[in-house]
Amino acid sequence: MNIFEYLDEIQAELFQKSFEEIEAKYYEVCSTIAGIDIEKRIRNINLDIYQTQLRSSLYEALHIVNEQSIEAIYFEYDMENDWESTFFVCDEYSSLSEEDDDWASDWIEEVEGPINKEFAYIYQENGFDSTEKAKAVTLFLVVRTVIAFGTVAQSMKVNVPLCIGFHDQDPIIRIKEYGAYLLFQR
Repeated sequence: MNIFEYLDEIQAELFQKSFEEIEAKYYEVCSTIAGIDIEKRIRNINLDIYQTQLRSSLYEALHIVNEQSIEAIYFEYDMENDWESTFFVCDEYSSLSEEDDDWASDWIEEVEGPINKEFAYIYQENGFDSTEKAKAVTLFLVVRTVIAFGTVAQSMKVNVPLCIGFHDQDPIIRIKEYGAYLLFQR
């Protein structure tokens, strides 16, 4: 199992599948490889408060977008540090097809995002990709984070490209490109 190939798959799936289908796939991957107990621990973490905090921070970032000439918002979370997160408001953007995410490291403003200690704790128990179990756990945590963020983004009026990634992820995941969401919910 190559975790980076799966990350590329997640991006592609955001063009074709619903959140429910994506989550079900990685639920199955996690339960098959890491075991049903760890999968249930991850799936049973309630993300309501996390999503409320995401919504508040995204709203603040969108306020900056409305005041300035902004090209994109990049949401980054740090798996190594309590899933701390930041919204980076960027005055440059390159689409997915350009295969260049350097723009995301050059932001003009930042907004503090929420933490998710429960995800961080499970991640720290397993690590990033040292074992097949760790890879499966990491992927399911990433998918749940992407879906939580995507759900919030879809409920708000976002008029700039919107991306997400964990610290040092390359390439980052596009949630919204110019004009349309990549997430097609059926």
